[in-house]
Amino acid sequence: MDFDKDTTAAPAKQFRRTRDGRMIAGVCAGTGRYFDIDPNIVRLALAVFSLFGGSGLALYAIAWLLLPEEGAETSVGEEMFKKASANPGVQDTVQKAKDALAKATR
Repeated sequence: MDFDKDTTAAPAKQFRRTRDGRMIAGVCAGTGRYFDIDPNIVRLALAVFSLFGGSGLALYAIAWLLLPEEGAETSVGEEMFKKASANPGVQDTVQKAKDALAKATR
């Protein structure tokens, strides 16, 4: 028995920042592509959230940090975290904070 596999299947849908149609960092264009909606609707929603409480700016910044760009394996936030954790100065500061917290809780 020989079964032919369908090798033309569409790749899995991934939530990524896009390079096409971006205005700033590609968050709205990537969100629009992922949910199959017009990116301008996402931009309008973020503008409304920004006007009423400023949460739109925070949401955009968080998405920029957490969503990887098309073709990238890691996000900006993940790269920053890796660089910071490898920095001896950061490691020393974290250890000092742990020591101070342990001393304060005695």
